[in-house]
Amino acid sequence: MKILVVDDSNFVRSLVGKTLQINIPALELLMANNGVEGYNLYCTEKPDLIVMDLLMPEMNGWELIKKIREVDLNIKIIVLSADIQKATRDEIEQFGIIAFIHKPFNKEKAAQLINIVKEESGA
Repeated sequence: MKILVVDDSNFVRSLVGKTLQINIPALELLMANNGVEGYNLYCTEKPDLIVMDLLMPEMNGWELIKKIREVDLNIKIIVLSADIQKATRDEIEQFGIIAFIHKPFNKEKAAQLINIVKEESGA
């Protein structure tokens, strides 16, 4: 399984990446630090799943999701964001994301992410 993690925080990217690698065998991990880099990696690498933040420089998560959905309605997207507004979640869910996980990324959120990814991968 190929997973793209898009977050402007080096710490969060690293933490999410390590969590995924430890818990999911045979994982190919791709990392991007903003939406533009994330979109470029999406186009060239065609990941199976994307874990992304919403608040990022250059191209935010909303723009990235909209741009990806213009060409791919099937890619699985998990949003990992500190934005806890119900309106934000409702708006993002209209784009067919499979989950919205609130930061901070702790043990409970890590377990939630791993369960979702394993379920989506059939592992």
